[in-house]
Amino acid sequence: MGRPGLRPAVTGRYRMGDIRHCFADISLARELLGYAPRVSFHDGLAELSSWLEDQVETDRVAEGRAELEARGLTV
Repeated sequence: MGRPGLRPAVTGRYRMGDIRHCFADISLARELLGYAPRVSFHDGLAELSSWLEDQVETDRVAEGRAELEARGLTV
């Protein structure tokens, strides 16, 4: 994305209720509801990337972490 200064902070901690491993699967929606995506995965990623280019990142990780800890929601 051309933002070398933007790095994830991996703390090894997690929040109560976090889903640690999740894989998207629409097969049940397709089977029960007849759902089919109208936008391809590739086109959707391209659209998301274009949108993200205009966004300004604000690092609020420390603020969010402090709030979660204050509420006892981290392990």
